[in-house]
Amino acid sequence: MPTSSRWTSKSLVIWALLLLGLAAMEFPGVFFFHKRAEPEIFGLPFIYGYNIIWWAYMCAVMLYAYLTRWGRAPIAPGADR
Repeated sequence: MPTSSRWTSKSLVIWALLLLGLAAMEFPGVFFFHKRAEPEIFGLPFIYGYNIIWWAYMCAVMLYAYLTRWGRAPIAPGADR
């Protein structure tokens, strides 16, 4: 008998973090900085540094999701994988 899928707090947090990262990476407001006196992050042009930081953030969130077995059914005690 299939069980109903329920949202857990861990699942909601992971979705919120992923949506935050996606929204930040796709935010068009970063282009307003191109008229400033060559802003830099880590010695790179601002847009590249900004995207690298958010890319690293998204990798960390996905690593957390992978390590916590996000999206997979829990393993029953004594069951074979």
